[in-house]
Amino acid sequence: MNPILLERLQTVAENLKGAGTLRPRDVINFASMLWSLPKPPADRPLPTSPAQVALTMLTRMQMSYRPEPAPTPASPAQPISYDRFAEPTVALFVDAPEHLSGVSLTLKGWADEAKRLGKPFYLHMAGAETDIPGAKSFPKVGTFRLSAYDGLEIPVPDVKAVTDFMRGHPFDVAHLSTPGPMGLLGMRLARDRGAPVCGTYHTDFPRYVRDLTQSPELEEATWAFMCWFYGQMDLVAVPSRSTGEDLIAHGIAPERIRVVGRGVEQGTFSPAHRSEDLRREWSAAPDTPVLLYVGRVSKEKNLPLLADTFLELHRQGSPAKLVIVGDGPYRAEMEARLAGTNTLFTGVKHGPDLSAAFASADLFVFPSVTDTFGRVIIEAQASGLPVLVSDQGGPRDAILPERTGRIVPAITPAAFARETAALLHDLPRLRAWSAAAREHAKTYTPEASFNAFWDLHRTA
Repeated sequence: MNPILLERLQTVAENLKGAGTLRPRDVINFASMLWSLPKPPADRPLPTSPAQVALTMLTRMQMSYRPEPAPTPASPAQPISYDRFAEPTVALFVDAPEHLSGVSLTLKGWADEAKRLGKPFYLHMAGAETDIPGAKSFPKVGTFRLSAYDGLEIPVPDVKAVTDFMRGHPFDVAHLSTPGPMGLLGMRLARDRGAPVCGTYHTDFPRYVRDLTQSPELEEATWAFMCWFYGQMDLVAVPSRSTGEDLIAHGIAPERIRVVGRGVEQGTFSPAHRSEDLRREWSAAPDTPVLLYVGRVSKEKNLPLLADTFLELHRQGSPAKLVIVGDGPYRAEMEARLAGTNTLFTGVKHGPDLSAAFASADLFVFPSVTDTFGRVIIEAQASGLPVLVSDQGGPRDAILPERTGRIVPAITPAAFARETAALLHDLPRLRAWSAAAREHAKTYTPEASFNAFWDLHRTA
């Protein structure tokens, strides 16, 4: 038997075995979610509808479903009068925001600003409760897991609970923040209501799939689904120009694309938080250059390349220290690869500890080629850190080349190591870029980000 066919049959068998956890109520819930969604174009040769993509994933990616034994009843719907609002009422639907940290921070920033300005903005999610202003968390009937993406859990909402609640909470515009169960349900509710639909392309899922599964077919199928999902929308927000160009290249109409940047609190991230005490904890002398990475410690962030880069610097006798802030499935392997080098893994940091970590380093290194923006790029520059990024993805749009950071073309470990070493040997340039980075970051305010986000819905 063909080895590829055998592998796919084995994957199907494992997934069908796992499907034994599905109950009749789960099947009915899924059918209710997908019923009446727009059909894919007849001339598309690739899988584009949710059902077709699910079939493709069934043969190529191991999945599991864990049902909830006793879903908590939804709180009763309390009708809200929107008569006093002169602005559009926006209902945002999002999947698993607590996992996608950059998405969560962006949504919380928009919600905070909406509350401050009195805008009618309401966020809807399933599963865990949240402290995001104006958010409603619905009960979940179960949770999906993908074996390729360790740690990602996708809650499946109780469709009836969401539908009943939304009957008493009308909205003018739906905003779909993620292409999962809540996003699909939000699309159906908006179409039933005849409301316009906006969305945000936060995450480059096709390239995540490529890097995690090494399957070009699955990457292609994921792109087809993204084009179907975002192709239904009246307007699509993207965090960077490069991400918008990527969507256009895959078939999204250019006139539907709007760049909506990100914002960070300038007081939270600032050179003022630099701490010599923290550098001593890191065993970094005053003249030791500290390279910093902040984010999920996973392969899709291109961290194997960062490990190779630092191993090359270590072989060259560089005095630099590498500090990794964050956690994830690649951490243990990366620690093992960098054993014996001047590397420190701190785990996840929040609040003042994170602010101090940013400000206490000397150069921010971010080799990801899958990020659509990279909020940490702005946080680093606000902290006075020059940034080294790849020439792929959105992070390159968040710096001023050769003024606040450097873009490494055709990124390889040797090229990244060469450019890192060159910058560390040019202290006057680093100091000038540090000051320019802080000034550049001041243009990325929460207010500017929210205004662009809100204008999207006024237009719709």
